[in-house]
Amino acid sequence: MHAFLQWLRNMQTAYQVHLAGLFFIAIFMLAVFVFPDFKVAHQVFLFLASLAFAIGFSIWCWPTARKVWRHPIGKALTVILHLFVLLFAAILARNVVASALGLPPQDFDVSVSFIALVFYIPAWSIVVSIIVGVVAFFLSFIGLLIGMFNRPFKETAKLFGHAAGALAICVYSSSVFDFASNNKNFLYPLVRWVAFLGDFQNAEAYPGVGATERIRFHENGVISIATVEDNTVVIQVRKYDL
Repeated sequence: MHAFLQWLRNMQTAYQVHLAGLFFIAIFMLAVFVFPDFKVAHQVFLFLASLAFAIGFSIWCWPTARKVWRHPIGKALTVILHLFVLLFAAILARNVVASALGLPPQDFDVSVSFIALVFYIPAWSIVVSIIVGVVAFFLSFIGLLIGMFNRPFKETAKLFGHAAGALAICVYSSSVFDFASNNKNFLYPLVRWVAFLGDFQNAEAYPGVGATERIRFHENGVISIATVEDNTVVIQVRKYDL
C-alpha cells in the first residue's frame, strides 16, 4: 500500500486526474451491473469520469498552449481565430434578428451587434470543439501507431487518456453551441426590446410620421413601426406615404 501511494505521489498531476477518471469509469460499470435502474447515478459517474479526463488533458496541454500563445505565429493564429469567431457570431446574430423581427437584419445594426456579443461564447465553443476534436483524433491515431510498434503499454495508455480528455472537451463545447442554437427563440423578446430602444427612432419632423411613432425606414418605401403593448414590443410594417 505504501509503495502504491508513493507511486501515486510521483505521478504527474495530469495522469493522477486521468487515474481518477478510470476510477469513476470502474464505478460506473459496477453501478450499471449491480444497480441497473439507477440511471441518474450512472450519468453522474459518467460525467465525473469525462470531467476528470478533460481536466487531465487541460493540465497536460496547458504548457504547450502557453508556448504557442507566446510565439509570434501563435499570436497571429489567435488573432485570426478571434476574427473568424466574430464573423461567425455576426452571422448567427443576423439570422436570429431576422427571425425575431421578420425584417432584414442589415437595417438593425444595434440589435445585430448586441446579439453577436451574446453569441460570442457559443461561436467560440464550436471552434474549440473542432480544434480539440482534431487533437483527439491525432492523439488516438498516434496511440494506435505506438501500440503497433510494441512500445510500452503506458505510453499508449497516456495518449488514449489525453484523447479521451480532448473528446470530452469537444463534447462539452459542442453542447454549449447546441444549447444556444436550440434555445435561440428565447432571445426573440430581447431582440425586439433592443431594436425598440436602439434601432427604432422617433422622427416626428419627418413628413407622414406620427409624433409618438418609433420607426425604421427600409428599402422600397417600406417603414416599420415599433410600439409597446402589454410590456411586449409589437412591430408593424406599412408603406411610407407622404
